[in-house]
Amino acid sequence: MINKKQDRCSSCREKAHDFENEEALNCVPPKETLKFGQYEINNEYRKALYKEFPFYTSEEVVGSYLGSNSSFPSQEVWIERQNENFDDE
Repeated sequence: MINKKQDRCSSCREKAHDFENEEALNCVPPKETLKFGQYEINNEYRKALYKEFPFYTSEEVVGSYLGSNSSFPSQEVWIERQNENFDDE
């Protein structure tokens, strides 16, 4: 998959961020962004989170991933639930 890089951040209008190496916590990352510093988010989890909350900043995305979001499960719990649903079919 080719990832088109934006020239400008859609949140702050500054030069586009490198979310893997830069702390742009208050900006909304592109939905294709899966790597946030030391955290690498599962593509399917990221899609599900983005579908529900497309306006989340990178801080909220990582917080959700880690389990700090009462409105959406952590990646670990989300994957467990997906596997349970798959096993039930």
